[in-house]
Amino acid sequence: MSTKIINTVREMIPEQEPGIDGLIKSESESEMIEYLVLKKIARVCIDKVNIGTPDDLASVQEIIKVITLLYNEGNQDMRNTIENEFLTEISSIENTAKLKEYLNLFPVHLQRIAPTNRI
Repeated sequence: MSTKIINTVREMIPEQEPGIDGLIKSESESEMIEYLVLKKIARVCIDKVNIGTPDDLASVQEIIKVITLLYNEGNQDMRNTIENEFLTEISSIENTAKLKEYLNLFPVHLQRIAPTNRI
């Protein structure tokens, strides 16, 4: 199943993101692939923010640019998918300071959408 989310992730997310490409290949026939990939990408981002090296943060910013592009150009279904999987996973960060740090990497209009009321 090839969708705009999957095609964009394949083209624009850097190859060094472990597990994402393998997940796409292993689940390529699943109707849930978009959800699984967005959740996995969110987990990769959370891990990289927790590590916090300049290279990791630069990688997260590139991923956020791709997610923002998909969100801004997507239809309502795509925006809902991104909100329900990617942003919800991000909002599960337990440490409020880390969540604020992470959300500051997002454009303002996506910061407001993140389903959190803890900050």
